[in-house]
Amino acid sequence: MKRTKVWSAIALPVLIASAALTAAPSATAAPAGGTSTQGTLTCKGDGRAGVTNARTPVHTGASASSTVTGYIAKGKTVHKYYECINSAGNIWYEITGHLDDDAPGGDSRARFIWDGYL
Repeated sequence: MKRTKVWSAIALPVLIASAALTAAPSATAAPAGGTSTQGTLTCKGDGRAGVTNARTPVHTGASASSTVTGYIAKGKTVHKYYECINSAGNIWYEITGHLDDDAPGGDSRARFIWDGYL
């Protein structure tokens, strides 16, 4: 019997978002004010800090449907390495500085928080 892999409604968007983030060629980090395009994201160096206004989910991609890897407590200062705008026009911040460090097709270490939590 032949087995067919079926993607759930949640797993497929996460897979697509992960592929979009890692599809761009590896490059050095963009300086503050520089611009970097990662798949469907347009990002520019930020370098500022922000304070969370609520318990903040940390995502593997710049989308609410991306996997949540953890949370940042309310009132914590977060370093924003990149300001990114996703295909829906929403602003997300990359908080690890690894946006351009990851090899295409590899596991991304980039982590994102939504602008509304800062």
